Amino acid sequence: MTQFTGASLLADLLVRWDCGPIFHVPGEGMLELLAALADHSGEPRLISCRQEGGMAYMAQASGHVRGKPGICIAGRAPGALNAALALHTAWTDAAPMILIVGQAHGKQAGREAFLDNADFRQTFDAMARWVGLCTSADRLPEMLSRAWAAALTGQRGPVVLVVNEDVWHEPASASGLMPPSIPAPCLTSADAEALVPLLRAARQPLLIAGGTGWSPAGSAALADMSGRLGLPVMTSYRRRDLMPSSSPVFAGELGIGADPVLLRAVEEADLVIVAGMRLGEINTFGATAFEGFKLLAAPQPLQTLVHIHPDMRELNRVYQAHMAICAQGESLVPALGAALAGIELPDWSAWRNRLRSAREAFTTGKTCPGPLDMREICTILRRQLPADAMLTVGAGAYAHWPQRYFAHEQPGTQLGPKSGAMGYALSAAIGVQAACPGRRVVAMAGDGCFMMHGEELATAVLHGLPITMIIVNNSRYGAIGAAQMRQFGKVTGVDLAPIDFVAYAQALGAAGIRVERTEAFAPALDVAAGAAGPVVIELITGPEALRP
Repeated sequence: MTQFTGASLLADLLVRWDCGPIFHVPGEGMLELLAALADHSGEPRLISCRQEGGMAYMAQASGHVRGKPGICIAGRAPGALNAALALHTAWTDAAPMILIVGQAHGKQAGREAFLDNADFRQTFDAMARWVGLCTSADRLPEMLSRAWAAALTGQRGPVVLVVNEDVWHEPASASGLMPPSIPAPCLTSADAEALVPLLRAARQPLLIAGGTGWSPAGSAALADMSGRLGLPVMTSYRRRDLMPSSSPVFAGELGIGADPVLLRAVEEADLVIVAGMRLGEINTFGATAFEGFKLLAAPQPLQTLVHIHPDMRELNRVYQAHMAICAQGESLVPALGAALAGIELPDWSAWRNRLRSAREAFTTGKTCPGPLDMREICTILRRQLPADAMLTVGAGAYAHWPQRYFAHEQPGTQLGPKSGAMGYALSAAIGVQAACPGRRVVAMAGDGCFMMHGEELATAVLHGLPITMIIVNNSRYGAIGAAQMRQFGKVTGVDLAPIDFVAYAQALGAAGIRVERTEAFAPALDVAAGAAGPVVIELITGPEALRP
């Protein structure tokens, strides 16, 4: 048994469990852990951030791309509470992450200690899969193991592990504990066989894939199986990278900004198989109103709903499915493929072609007026980026342009907050670049969205992370302005003071390029691709670029 202090024990576990990179903002309550991590010769890589909200977005993005909990560390109440919105985003996005919080010394509990929060469990309970409090160094392995399992089991999500400051100094021992084994519920052959008669009877079936936990192999198998069957596939909001954009069976993406033609087609489907997606508001927006829970009508005689999800609590939460199956979404593919071997299915070609034609019409829509065409910007971006490049976006009207016109051919190439949180794109890009060195990473944000966490550009500079940050600058909160126009016929309080983002980038040590015409974008992107550090490309637009 090796002897440790609590700080060196947790550091050793984080290193052996391959938890890097680790994102942090140094503060009271966790300095001992940082010192212990720094003793491990640069592994895992420590990323020092400017603000805990950006830090937690980075960990959330790292968790997405690595398939294991992203780790971030915050000091007491001010630091931990700054991370609350990012925790909510990780909850909404089902992103595995662990926020480690340094709490005040145990002897100060309940005495309103400096920078203290009396009960983090109460504070974070509504936005975390589990909140644990560790008061003994010997229990650190147990608590980290539980946090790890909670972040990855069933519906993935964020976990908060609070550690009393005195635990860092306590002596502790360890016996080489490794990460816990995570159960992955799979669709059974009996479940798959029960789907066969439903598919044989269907005339307008639809498969909707979504959620987290899909592997690259699982996404590839989904595209292969649906293509062989001729079964139309849609994806949940901001998961369109689960299907190759060029697939003749890919019909589009649900959620905000979805094609109304396809949403009406969902209502006409006689069989809807939902694999991995939560049936919450954002994925059930209907075709006629910006309101959720309008898309599906099950249970009702004209539409059969099959819902497959790894978390039992999600099944039948809102919609009563005809078949509710607790299983990983991607486990549908091999089981159903085996069950359908040798089975003759109806000819769905007319239905499939109708959906695909609608998709192709939607993604080749009208150009954007003005000297800078956002549709062409997305086309150039797609043409010049490698297929495995990651594109991160935040929230705002500008995000409709890449959603509609930037095609994804490989899985794991898209990140965006389903929570509607602004300030996500830059931090997420940093998280991906730190987790996947050498990968091409591009972020896109509006000017309002970018400034929510624009300070993290300095983090990218500090750590030499070569991300490309595209800022769509129209000096207003465009999405809110559009909503106000729909509801009231006028806008109020959405205009923003103009910012010179090229000067801002240069002040933080990054390169900056201003683009005011479409033809100047491709050369700017070439410069960014060859840079050793972060580059900001500022796109100057007007109201015409609010949304396609």
